[in-house]
Amino acid sequence: MKTILVVDSDGKALTATQRRLRRHFETHIALGARAGLQRLVEEGPYAAVVAEFSMADMDGVEFLARVRTASPHSARILLSRTSMGVSDLLRAINEAGAFHVLPASCDDQALADAVAAGGRHCESLWTSERDMQETCAVFAKAVHEIVCWLRAEVRGLLSPVLPLLRGLCGRLGDPEPVMTETAFLVSVIGLIALPAHILDKLTAGRELDDGERLALAGHPEHAVELLRHLPKMRRVAEILRGYSNFLHLSLMPPAEDMAEMPRMPTGSPILALVMEYRLSLFEKLPTDTFLERMRGRGLHSIDTLRALEDELVSQRQDEVPVSLEKLQPGMVLTRAVTGTRDGRSVVLVPAGYELSRTTIVFLRQTARNGHVDEPVMVRAAIPPAGS
Repeated sequence: MKTILVVDSDGKALTATQRRLRRHFETHIALGARAGLQRLVEEGPYAAVVAEFSMADMDGVEFLARVRTASPHSARILLSRTSMGVSDLLRAINEAGAFHVLPASCDDQALADAVAAGGRHCESLWTSERDMQETCAVFAKAVHEIVCWLRAEVRGLLSPVLPLLRGLCGRLGDPEPVMTETAFLVSVIGLIALPAHILDKLTAGRELDDGERLALAGHPEHAVELLRHLPKMRRVAEILRGYSNFLHLSLMPPAEDMAEMPRMPTGSPILALVMEYRLSLFEKLPTDTFLERMRGRGLHSIDTLRALEDELVSQRQDEVPVSLEKLQPGMVLTRAVTGTRDGRSVVLVPAGYELSRTTIVFLRQTARNGHVDEPVMVRAAIPPAGS
């Protein structure tokens, strides 16, 4: 049963509207617009929000306009006990994006039909966005897998910190974690465009000169150029562009006022922080020293760095042995997987790599045709964003 929210500043009218709808929908109520907004934040999103036009603390159009911002997929239905003028009707359409405008005296079936239609519309929007995000995520994972298997030197750059990225997105309230992860995976395109000597210095933990640091800061732009012409990937391109901008900011003198930071998607600075942490691992830098370095730069808020510290603590797990048959996507290798191919002992997958379905299939096929040393040593799986 779809859940809807009914909002009115008149208690008796609110109860009457709830009674008319609760036979068909799970109905929540809020007395007044401000209470409605609070309930939307705490218990939403709702399939539909039904509001009375003539509320005391805020008229229904202004209220639904705020709902439109806070929960854009919720169908917005405006009821009115009084006759509405043309200007208010236009406001309802243009400002609130009202799905239906109905007189409060309409019969029960007309009201129920309008709410049901709004719920179906909301569900189709959610499904469309979910499908779009899943398409982007599958594309990004495929690109990352192909690049990593063709270019072994980038295989361990991004994968080991994907669990950290997911945890940070959750702690910092990233509204689009799937798109942020997608951007991070696709950024591998820019990494392989870097000169080989820069990649060698990165993975060896050696300090880059100014020109090399500038090249590293610009690496996400290579993926932007590829994605910006694809309508479904434009949001990913925006996150990547912000990611590159943030990396460039890290090359400048420490910021004195965080309020002067340019606006960018929530995920962009998260990507920059995770990449900085990844590079600190190559340097074998202690976590406390890395955090002190980040505080000194002044680019990340105290809350952001505290979230990173908390997430790192939560991910300190002992490695566990797992058989090939019990490997799962999302597990991170704590040691390289070794085996035999064509009669030679080889490293099949490096330490730090996050296992995907493709990699697990590869290991199992190698075991059938050759040999894979077991058990495989891993950290526990952390679910992908949006799963």
